[in-house]
Amino acid sequence: MPKSHLSLLAATALLAGCSSFSYDLTSVPFPVSASPITTPGLAHESFEIQAKDTLWVHGLFGESIPDVAQLVRERCGDCEGVANFRVSVAGSFHDWLLTHLSLGFLRFKTVTIRGEKLTKG
Repeated sequence: MPKSHLSLLAATALLAGCSSFSYDLTSVPFPVSASPITTPGLAHESFEIQAKDTLWVHGLFGESIPDVAQLVRERCGDCEGVANFRVSVAGSFHDWLLTHLSLGFLRFKTVTIRGEKLTKG
């Protein structure tokens, strides 16, 4: 194989392996803030949601990304808002195991959404 083809193949593999997680919260009907709760005595309830992010064949055939806005709307319903909002993506042991059992054709990551639901009243 010519050297230029190897360079192109290596660059494609590197770019396909890179991924980022993005989400859009504009469709959420209540305010969402990363700031912690500063008002004492404000009624709130902690929540945590987990979903899976799957990368198909190193990203060459796409990615199955959970809809963060939909998950937050379902979990928080009609609340005053969400404070201390965090989204993290990490691999658990089970994600690692499934990724390796699929020979790397599927890459699994766990998306964790955390926050404080501000209750009405």
